[in-house]
Amino acid sequence: MQHLRNSKLSRGILGVVVLGIMILLVACGGGNSSSGNNSDSTSAKGATATPDANHTSLAKMMGNPTAKVTTGTNVEVTGQVKNVDTKQHDVKLKATLTNASGQVVGTATGLADNIPGGGTEDYTLKGTLTQPTWSNVSVVITKVTENVDGKGGD
Repeated sequence: MQHLRNSKLSRGILGVVVLGIMILLVACGGGNSSSGNNSDSTSAKGATATPDANHTSLAKMMGNPTAKVTTGTNVEVTGQVKNVDTKQHDVKLKATLTNASGQVVGTATGLADNIPGGGTEDYTLKGTLTQPTWSNVSVVITKVTENVDGKGGD
């Protein structure tokens, strides 16, 4: 009778240990089950990632931009951008004007057209404000076009 009780107890303990190991394997992602992360990484292997899809590394901002109200809530942002490539490019730009709290109070967009390779050009961006004052103006290159990816022309 004692031997039968020890055998049942041993099987019970073994069952608990096996169940605990299975729970740990599932929690750690072991086994052959697929999760969202595994399927994402599998599909990503087949795709070709482009680190600079908008080719913004082909140009860089020069100096500090300036902004002024033209009429009413209209704003104009000026500055310079340099084409750091050897080919001519068009550079699309976006300015963001913020108040002292960092809230956006205006935006302006525009294009520096036909900048020769190695050249620096002035730009003028036009946009609108939601209030007449701002504390900071920043300009970013949003896209470089013309003569990229083996394609030329406007």
